Amino acid sequence: MPLTISVVAQMSGWLLGGIIIVENAFAYPGMGQLLLQSIQSRDTPLLQATTLIIAGAYTIGNLLSDLAYAFLDPRIRYV
Repeated sequence: MPLTISVVAQMSGWLLGGIIIVENAFAYPGMGQLLLQSIQSRDTPLLQATTLIIAGAYTIGNLLSDLAYAFLDPRIRYV
């Protein structure tokens, strides 16, 4: 079970990167579409904000997976 959590957490980066492609291909409005529009219009603050939100989501997801890994595997102890 803990190995599954680690793999899912690492693959979340691919999922977050894939939203740009999926939203562009199917014309869904969302973070990926907003990111592409900010690149095309050269809106630097919006580009930085969307990148920060995506990176923060990835970081929080990895933090939660590490905490879940430590909770489910008693051999792991964080001091």
